[in-house]
Amino acid sequence: MPEYTLYIDVWLLRLGCNFIFEYLLLWATATITRAQTRPARLSLGALFGTLHYFFYLLASVGLIPLYGLLRFLPIVFLVSLAMIFLAFYPLSFKRLLQVAGYFYGIGFAAAGVGMAAAYVLGKPSSPNFPLGTVGSILAILLIAELGWGIVHETIVNRVYRVPLEILCDGKQVRTTALVDTGNHLKDPLNRQSVIIVDKNALTNLLPPKLTEVIVDLGEGEVTAIDHLTGIQEWQTRLRLIPFSSIGKNNGILIGFRPDEVKIGGNSFPGLVQPTIAVHPYSLDPDGEYMALVPPVLVERALPAWEGGKTDAKATSADA
Repeated sequence: MPEYTLYIDVWLLRLGCNFIFEYLLLWATATITRAQTRPARLSLGALFGTLHYFFYLLASVGLIPLYGLLRFLPIVFLVSLAMIFLAFYPLSFKRLLQVAGYFYGIGFAAAGVGMAAAYVLGKPSSPNFPLGTVGSILAILLIAELGWGIVHETIVNRVYRVPLEILCDGKQVRTTALVDTGNHLKDPLNRQSVIIVDKNALTNLLPPKLTEVIVDLGEGEVTAIDHLTGIQEWQTRLRLIPFSSIGKNNGILIGFRPDEVKIGGNSFPGLVQPTIAVHPYSLDPDGEYMALVPPVLVERALPAWEGGKTDAKATSADA
């Protein structure tokens, strides 16, 4: 039977590096997929994987049997699934496939980088596995950063775009709005927040004369404002909204007070009713959104809907 000299510090270093690798691998998976978890659960999953690695090391030097079983591919696969469940349970089958796909993809990529770094920074006969582990960790961090960038863009495209509905004079307009943190416009008359809408989205709602004035004002004809007096049917609705932007100071947008505005299908409670400012040009060259909504209106519309249902239940109960 061959004899081995075991260095406890070396083993502790290898186990520690393995735990860090497993933890960051689970963390990167959670970061990219936005799977719900906690640091304690990530640690538990990483600890389970490290425990398997510990038994593998013991078996590799003959201190325990089952060396072939511990390195058997189906066993390794089951251990990795157990790590995923410990870190992210509960998961639907579809969600499990998604999380597992990212987990294995990141793991294989990072392991490949680590192996390459170990041989490049070491010798062919004596790879530098500690530096290889560092390379794997850096690879995971890089993948997580790039992956989160992609996911963040997806979130911006989906979460920060909301359906907008405008009702006025029995007419209805539906479009997509971008939640714009830079929109701080206020109606100078009632101090309500302002939603900026592309005039092309309001073609079927605006009086033709008003559309002409908006176009002329956008082309720099300030005297076009005088023609607003000729639009008798909208006299009580019209607003002049001053604004400043890059390259243009003291600008004017023509706005109007709608009958109702809905964001995400939800109306505003009480006296909250935003003003619509009409932008003379396209807001998005790609046409993916045609309005800019300030975050405060989204916050007011969505929670108000939940609160309204609760209040309605309370009222019914009191009756």
